[in-house]
Amino acid sequence: DSQQNIVKKSIPIVYEDEAICIVNKPYGIPVQGGAHISVCLTEILSKQLRTEIFPVHRLDKETSGLLVTAKSSAAARSCRTLFESQAVEKEYLALCFGGFGCSASKQTLKPIPKEGIIDTPIMENGTRKPASSAYKLLSGTDAYSMFSVRLHTGRMHQIRIHLAGIGYPIIGDDKHGNFALNKKLWKTARIKKLQLCAYRLCFPVGGKFRRFTVPVPEHIQTAIDDLFGNI
Repeated sequence: DSQQNIVKKSIPIVYEDEAICIVNKPYGIPVQGGAHISVCLTEILSKQLRTEIFPVHRLDKETSGLLVTAKSSAAARSCRTLFESQAVEKEYLALCFGGFGCSASKQTLKPIPKEGIIDTPIMENGTRKPASSAYKLLSGTDAYSMFSVRLHTGRMHQIRIHLAGIGYPIIGDDKHGNFALNKKLWKTARIKKLQLCAYRLCFPVGGKFRRFTVPVPEHIQTAIDDLFGNI
């Protein structure tokens, strides 16, 4: 049912020219179709813009935020090359379990530096692939932390795996997160959705880099207000 409601809504467009379209992907829509997927972003956007849309990179279904799509396979290829060359800056906001000096598992950790790089390799298709995420701790309470994370590589579920790996699993992550804490937070605060969004993007358009920013989605703003008060 929610899938049908999504189709009626249009996808918010952040920037568009003859070659590309940058959108603010809503929560809960997969970027591409596949088995058991009745509706996907490229399909909705194609109908909306009345032109074929080609995916350039991916965001998980549960991750909202800035996504670059292309209007031709040639444009998609050149955009992918930009992403692979790391010329594109992607920055995410993540709300995590684990507070200052204390990880989600309640072990006392030596406090993590306010900013740093996580470069634990990530398994992809049975192979260990290099991965690198730069994080900044934006604010925190004794139980929760808010990070901004910049991706230097784009492995599947990279931010989710990396933050969980340093003891700060993303709230609402049902694959790499902390299931017991997720369950508890659902009971106490009715927070269930993945608290991760791609909120900043630096991407070349018309020959120069432009910085795009979207406001955090409603489900994340609500969680920030509930968990972090008036930080």
